[in-house]
Amino acid sequence: MTAVAQRSVDFPATLLDWEHTLTLALLHAHDGNADPIRSFEITRETLAKHCGFGADHADEAEHAFRRAVVGDSRLYWCLKNGGYWPPTPEVPNCMAILAVSLLVDSLLDGEYEGQGQYRTKLAQWLNTDRSLMDLRGIAVMWKELAAWLDDRVEAGAPFRRLVLPDIPKTWTHIGYTRYLSFPTKRDITLLRKIVEHQPGAAIDPRTLVTSLDPLVRSNGVSHGLKVAFNDFRIALRSGAATVDHRFWRLVASARQLAGQKDTVLASLLMEFDEDGERHYRTKVADASNPLFLTDIGDAVAIPALEGSQNLGPSIRRGVLFFRSSGLASWTAVGEPPTGIGRFHLAVADRHIQRASSVGARFERSGAWHVTVAPVQQGTMIDILDRIGIRDAKETVRTIELADGIRVGKAWLGLPRYLPRVEGAEADIEVTPRSDANGSNLACVDGALKADGPVEGDFVIGDKAGRWSRRSSFMPMADVHVSLQGAARSQPLQQEWRVTTGRPTCRIEEPIGIAWNERPYCHQDMLEALYASARAGIDEGEAIAIIDRAVGRRAWEMLRTLQESTFLEARPRERWRGHVFTLGYPTLTGIRIGTTSAVVVSGALPARLERDFRETAALQGGSPFRRLLQTSQAPALIGALHADVTKLADALGWTVAHASASPNGSAAIRLVETSVVGENYLATGVWDWTRGHFRAGAASAATVSLVRFVHPGRRDHDLYRVTGERRHAFTSRHAAILDAYLQVGRPLFRFEAGKIRRIPVEGALPLEIATELRLRNLMNGGIAVDGWEYTVSTEECRWLTGLMPGIIEGGPSESEAATALTYRRGRGARRPLWIGGSAAA
Repeated sequence: MTAVAQRSVDFPATLLDWEHTLTLALLHAHDGNADPIRSFEITRETLAKHCGFGADHADEAEHAFRRAVVGDSRLYWCLKNGGYWPPTPEVPNCMAILAVSLLVDSLLDGEYEGQGQYRTKLAQWLNTDRSLMDLRGIAVMWKELAAWLDDRVEAGAPFRRLVLPDIPKTWTHIGYTRYLSFPTKRDITLLRKIVEHQPGAAIDPRTLVTSLDPLVRSNGVSHGLKVAFNDFRIALRSGAATVDHRFWRLVASARQLAGQKDTVLASLLMEFDEDGERHYRTKVADASNPLFLTDIGDAVAIPALEGSQNLGPSIRRGVLFFRSSGLASWTAVGEPPTGIGRFHLAVADRHIQRASSVGARFERSGAWHVTVAPVQQGTMIDILDRIGIRDAKETVRTIELADGIRVGKAWLGLPRYLPRVEGAEADIEVTPRSDANGSNLACVDGALKADGPVEGDFVIGDKAGRWSRRSSFMPMADVHVSLQGAARSQPLQQEWRVTTGRPTCRIEEPIGIAWNERPYCHQDMLEALYASARAGIDEGEAIAIIDRAVGRRAWEMLRTLQESTFLEARPRERWRGHVFTLGYPTLTGIRIGTTSAVVVSGALPARLERDFRETAALQGGSPFRRLLQTSQAPALIGALHADVTKLADALGWTVAHASASPNGSAAIRLVETSVVGENYLATGVWDWTRGHFRAGAASAATVSLVRFVHPGRRDHDLYRVTGERRHAFTSRHAAILDAYLQVGRPLFRFEAGKIRRIPVEGALPLEIATELRLRNLMNGGIAVDGWEYTVSTEECRWLTGLMPGIIEGGPSESEAATALTYRRGRGARRPLWIGGSAAA
C-alpha cells in the first residue's frame, strides 16, 4: 500500500461520515461563538482542514470526499428534490451534499459568465454524463438546513443560525450556493496584493476600506466580496465591526499568505499597591508569563503590544482607555468604554498639551501621561475632541466575555463576579437555555447583572442578530484535582524564625462549639479565588478579585486570607510583590479538654466544606464551624470526636506533621533580609501620628520606618527600620512590628477577649497568627471596625512574652516571662504548655 493510500483511510469514508465531520466543523458554536452563519468557504484545502490535515493533503481530501459522494445512490435524487434522509438531533443530513455545491462554486472561482457553467462543472466533478438541469433540491436543502439550525438553537443545542441571503428571483436552483460561497480564490488574491503593497492596511481597517473601496465598485470582484465588504464598511463606521466578520477573516487569510504575522490579543493592566503607587502588567496572547513594567511608555513600546489586535490601533493613535476591574485594578481597552462609570485615560506625549486643556490632571508615565484620578465619560470625550480623535470607535473589535472567573469551560455565576461583554455596544439580549436559572440575568452597559446565583446555559447577543455567544455559568467553584504549579517552586513568605517543635495542642472547650450555619459574607470571593488560583495567582489578580468584595480594604483581606491559611504568599522571582498559592486542605489533630479533635487548614470552597462536614458526621464526629458576627475572616472549620488519620484518608487530604511553634523574642526571631538596597528609591515613610505609610522619604521620629523600592521594580520592596538598631525587612508587617517594638509603643490593645490593632496598619507575624488560630479555634484579621484577634488572657500573656510591650492592657511583661518558663536542672528554663496556655 502506498503512503498516499495509507493516509486516505484517515478521511471519512461514507457520505454519512462526511455529514458528521462537516456539521461539527461548520455548524457548531465553537468556543461559545454562536454568530449567525452568513457564508461558507469550501475548498480542497478546507476539506482537509476540517478532517484535521494540512493544506498539503488537499488533493487526498477532495478524492475521499468525491468517492463518498459518488458512491451514494441517493445523491441525484437529493439534487433534484431536497433532503432524502430525515434529520437527527446531531446532523441535518444535507450538509455534505450542500458542501458539494459550495466546492463546485469555488472551482468556478465566482465566474458565472455562461448559463450552464455551474452544471457543466458539477458534472465534471462528479464524472457523470447525466443531465443536471434540475437542481431545485439544492435550494430546498438550504432552506431545510436553516430551519433545522433554528430548531436546534431553540432547543439549546450548541449550533449557529444560518442567515439565507436575498437572491435574484431567477436564481431558484443554485442562488443560495452562489451567494453563500465566500471567498473565492480571486478574492484572496486581490486582498493579498493589497496587503503586500500596503502592509499597514492589514491591521488598520480604515486604511484598508479606503484602499479597497474603488476596486470593489468595479466589476472585477465576486458578488460575495462586494456584499461582505459593504457590510463590513457599514459595521466599521457604526462601531460594530468584529474580528469574526467574514470580510475581516478574509483579510486575516490574505495577511497570512503575504507572510505577515497574525495579530494577537494583548492585555495591559494598571494596578495600585497598598500605598497607591501604580505599576503595570501586560501579557500577550498565550505567553506563559506576564511582564511587569513601571510605566505605560515602556508597555506600549513592546512590539507585540503595539501590533496587537485589540490595543494596537489605539496605541498607534496615541491614546488608551482604562476601565475599572476593581478599585485597585484597571484594564486597558482600545476604544472609549461604555457605561456611566469613571475611567482613566492615557495619552502619548504629542497629545498632552491639548489633553490637559480640558482640565483633567495627568502625571507622566514614561513617554506617555495618565490621568491622576478617574474621569467621567463626558470629560474623556472632550479630551478626544481636543486632540482630534473622532474615530476612536472605528476599529475591529473582539467580542468576548471578560473580567469574569472561569470554572473549567464555564463562568462563575455569582453576581459580583459575572463577566462583562467586551467589544459590544448595541442593545444586548440574554436568553436562557433549557432549565437555566438566570436570576434575572441581564446586560447593563456591557456588564452582566443578576440578583442571585446564575446557573445553566445562556445565549448572549445583540438584538440585531449580528453576533451571539453561548456561555455556561456555575454557582460554585469546581474542586481542583491537583494544586501543582510552577508558583510552588518559590519559597513561602517567612516573618518569624521558628526553631522548636510544637507540643500537642490541648485547649479548653470553647463555649457553644458547633456548626454555625450563618453564610460567610464573602463566600463568593472565596469561590472566585479558589477557581482562579489552581496553579497560583498573581498579587494584582488576587487584589482585583478581592476588592470586588471588600473595596478599599482589599489588602487587609488578602492578609487575612494568608493568616487563615486559605492563601500562601510566595515572594515573586525577579519582581516585586508576591504570587499566591492555595493552601492544601490539611487536618491538624488537637485535644480539646479530653476530647480528640481536628482543625482544617487550607483553601476550602463550598464544595470541600460540604464534603468535610458530611464525611466527619458519617465517621461519628461532630463538625464545627466558627464564625464571629463582627469578623470578616473566613470561618474556622473542624470536628470533635474525630480520628485525624481516618478522616484524612476518607477525604484524600493530608495530616499536618508536627511543625514549629513560635517562641523566643521578636528582637531575634523576626526574619530580616540581607539586601542593602543602596540604590533603591525611598517612596514612603511611616507616619506615627496617623499609623500608616505616607509619601515621603524622611521622618523626624526617633525611630523611622522607610519603604524603599528598586528603581526598575526588579526586586522586592525593602522596609528599613532605624532606631537603636537598624533592621531591614521584605515583609511590611514584620517591619511595622519591629518599628513599634523599638519605639516602645503598643501595636494592639487587649480588651473583651480580643486584641485590637491601634494604628491603621499592622498584623501579627504569619507564623504566630496561624498558631493562634489553632489555640483559640478562630480565624483573626479583618473585622467590621478594624483588625482583631480573639485571645484569652493566657494567650495574651504568651504573645506579650514573645513581643514585650506590643499589647496595651494585657498581662505585665514580668508576669508573662514567669508564665512562659519553669525551672529545671541548673536554673535552665523551658516552655510548658498546660490547659491551653503557657504556665509556670
